[in-house]
Amino acid sequence: MTDLWMPGATRHSLGNLGAMSGGPARAVWHITSNAKDWTFRNELSWFIGGGADVAPHLLWDPFTGDIAQFFPADSRSLSLQNAGDVRTNRTGLYCIQIEIVFTEGETVGGKKYATVRDTPCKGLDKIVAWLRSLGIVDAWPGGTPTGFARDTVPLDTWTKLGGHYGHNQVPGNSHVDPGPMPDLFASTAAPTPAPAPAKPKVSLAHVVAAAKKDPSAAQGHTTYKAEALLVEKALHAEGLLAAQYVDGSFGSKTRSAYAEFQRRTVAGPYDGIPGMTSLKKLGAKHGFDVVA
Repeated sequence: MTDLWMPGATRHSLGNLGAMSGGPARAVWHITSNAKDWTFRNELSWFIGGGADVAPHLLWDPFTGDIAQFFPADSRSLSLQNAGDVRTNRTGLYCIQIEIVFTEGETVGGKKYATVRDTPCKGLDKIVAWLRSLGIVDAWPGGTPTGFARDTVPLDTWTKLGGHYGHNQVPGNSHVDPGPMPDLFASTAAPTPAPAPAKPKVSLAHVVAAAKKDPSAAQGHTTYKAEALLVEKALHAEGLLAAQYVDGSFGSKTRSAYAEFQRRTVAGPYDGIPGMTSLKKLGAKHGFDVVA
């Protein structure tokens, strides 16, 4: 289930929710650019007070990692101007606005920082992970912001392509932030999906031997009973075999259940002796591969 409130962010709900227009999800990056006040605490106080009418979804301090959230992900926030009839705050299934507490050339701890890219970017990995969980793709449709200048994307790009945008790229807006940004995706790479577990294999010869009560045909094969058990579990999942008969023995109840499965899936015969076609159909539905 999608978490509409970012885990780890302090929640400061402003109410005043607004529905989104739908379409590809995106995020828009801003900086507070306040020459008189560089503190997270004071910017937070402003957004929950007199600045509530221009509040973003997230307020993030790249020096401390502090993050506050004002709107749930499925509501528009208020940080963008419209582009004619296009309500840019509502574009997409999600349009997450992130306001970075940063001012070009600010000094922190005696060191001057020219861009967000130069900051420690504490907590950025958590933000990007949350954005990915909302389906926001790792892409800048207008290119990664490289300077404090307008770089407006075509309106068609804005409305049709999801991913990440700078405030300076959004149609209908005049701001030039956020300036040069860190590489969001290299330093917070998406986890490599774990390989799918290998499906167990069921030998047609083994289960036929089990059904015919001919264990000599499977002599020396330690998986004989385990393979029959997989077939019985599948028949149970189909609602054809009661749980007490799922024991790996492939008895008369199992043969009757398999015969019913044959009636439902193949042209015949319906004798309860597995054939390659019916067994492959059962395996495809219940997670095992069939070999001769």
